[in-house]
Amino acid sequence: MIKHYLAGTALACSLPLAAADDYTADYGQCMDRASSTVAMSECIRAETQVQDQRLNRVYKQLMSRLDAGQQKSLRDVQRKWLAYRDGNCQFHVQASGGTMAALEGGTCLMDMTRDRAAELERLLSPGQ
Repeated sequence: MIKHYLAGTALACSLPLAAADDYTADYGQCMDRASSTVAMSECIRAETQVQDQRLNRVYKQLMSRLDAGQQKSLRDVQRKWLAYRDGNCQFHVQASGGTMAALEGGTCLMDMTRDRAAELERLLSPGQ
């Protein structure tokens, strides 16, 4: 778990954090077993894919509950958010450089995707 902590530490101050249980158990186990930055990057990539699927699922659920005007607004906002996420995470890669660049960029994508999925889930179930 120490490796998981180290991979995400640099982003902890710059991104809002969701509860630790928003990550899958597989991710924690993968990071515990990872013995190199390449292995850690693979764990991050796999978890990002899971979080992206979560985001897509909740986005579709939310879209199905909105009227046409709200759907257009959400679609527009989501496109802007995707552009921001991608640009922000690319900056993390450029700013960190070196061997940590891939981990920084990957962790950024993973965290921001997780956070956006959680945000849309809160819209689906307000007050929960």
